[in-house]
Amino acid sequence: MVRLTFDPAVNVKQSCVRRRYRYASCRACADACPAQAFSFSGLIAVDPQRCIECGNCLFACPVEAIEGIAPVKRYRRGDTLAGPFSTLAPVTEELLLWHRQFGVRFVAMDPQQSATWMIAIARLNLRLRQYGEPEWAFVPPLQTGINASRRTLFHAPREDAAACRVAPGKRRLREAFPLMSDVELTLDDSRCEMCGACWRACPEQAIRFQGSDMVIETARCTGCGICTAVCGHQALRLEECIAPARVEKFGAHARTCTDCQRSFWSLDPHKERCGLCEKHQFGMRL
Repeated sequence: MVRLTFDPAVNVKQSCVRRRYRYASCRACADACPAQAFSFSGLIAVDPQRCIECGNCLFACPVEAIEGIAPVKRYRRGDTLAGPFSTLAPVTEELLLWHRQFGVRFVAMDPQQSATWMIAIARLNLRLRQYGEPEWAFVPPLQTGINASRRTLFHAPREDAAACRVAPGKRRLREAFPLMSDVELTLDDSRCEMCGACWRACPEQAIRFQGSDMVIETARCTGCGICTAVCGHQALRLEECIAPARVEKFGAHARTCTDCQRSFWSLDPHKERCGLCEKHQFGMRL
């Protein structure tokens, strides 16, 4: 007898922030999931019985660690999303990618028939207004409806609508809107010891060391929180905030430790002892 086995519909890869860093507090997937399929008892886990494969987590994960599912397939006529529409409305991040990747500006439906879609488009327009982009609008449903069940059953071609998906991910969202940032990353230079943990861990190079400058580029940041998880000096703060993207540079100075005689970098031009020697009484370290 042949025994069939089925893999879970959704899986979290090892690149997940929670799986890589002990003190990471990211819960973007769980906050986006309407079915509460994600749990954090120890390592992150997914309940396949709860997952409805809506794809919301694909647009929320800052490191693209979700696999096994794809975004919902939707139907488009030019710059208009057409029916049939999903009962669960898409998240704002998905609609932003429809806006940029396919140039969609309209939804062909009666908003009174779906409160969830009406709320979703309202949230989208608020974000587009902040981005300085044209807003979306509802238009009357097209008369030539699509019988999705029959067309899918018989694999009939669609003459007037294209079935497609957007390419998901926070990285693609940052690439689509490079002049804006959804997070505010700030550095307390009085706490920073220039240990390098943050820029070595950052997968987006939003924090990096160039020449003799520590650079923070918010347009690259996806809000994963790895930098704050690895910073042992609590010098970094990450907050959700929609604002124009910025590049901030902090000039570093090459110094020589008066105790161990080793070279180190410091944001304080007058610092005499390296961070390791400062931690040990009498300037001793093993």
